[in-house]
Amino acid sequence: MKNLVPVAAAVFCALAACASVHADTVRLAGATTVVNVVIAPNRAAVEKSSGHTLEINGNATGKGLVDLSDGKADAAMVSEPMDIALAAAEVAGKKLDGSRFQMHELRKDEIVFIVHANNPVGKLTLAQLSDIHTGKITNWKQVGGKDMAITVYSDALTGGTRAMVKKVVMGGTEYASSVKSLTSVSRIADLVPGDESGIGALGRGFVKADAKSKVVETTKIERPLAIVTMGAPSPKVQQVIDGFKTAAAAR
Repeated sequence: MKNLVPVAAAVFCALAACASVHADTVRLAGATTVVNVVIAPNRAAVEKSSGHTLEINGNATGKGLVDLSDGKADAAMVSEPMDIALAAAEVAGKKLDGSRFQMHELRKDEIVFIVHANNPVGKLTLAQLSDIHTGKITNWKQVGGKDMAITVYSDALTGGTRAMVKKVVMGGTEYASSVKSLTSVSRIADLVPGDESGIGALGRGFVKADAKSKVVETTKIERPLAIVTMGAPSPKVQQVIDGFKTAAAAR
């Protein structure tokens, strides 16, 4: 009987370890835009329908892809086409092979530029926006506004919105050194309404419904909000993807 005790304990530990390995937890890392626009509003419903617990790390597109590549996440969240997401990953410190990934689009989103509500400038061309972000235009009077220096707010250095603006609006040119890079693109929605000199790019879903900021009219910039996997998704990740696709389509 004495010999059975350690044997039973060993079996119990082995089963516990096995249960831990196969726990129904899905780890998602990456774009805060995807977190705020798709994941957070639908998290409870998807956890219930899939039976899985979600572990969310909104650490920007580039870092999310690096985490996926390093096995620290089951899937990454991205807020731009795959080539731009890979560029963000390279900024985050790792050059990745795009052929290893599959993108699963959840819904479309739009990048917009907001300014303070008191700013008389209501329309800018993409060329003007490019010059503002690269530092060629530094004062609002150069685009029909007040004689006031422009303060540009940007997504995190490894963020997808920043990478998208750099490619689509700025043609790959680097941001001016004066641009204020934030920890999350959502911070732009907090800071610009309190800064008459400010401007920043963010997903339309982040724009607050108040009178303290306004969206500048310009050429429409559309992008995908998606989950990315290494190869085909595992069954539990596929269930989560399907859950968010269904939830996004219903909104």
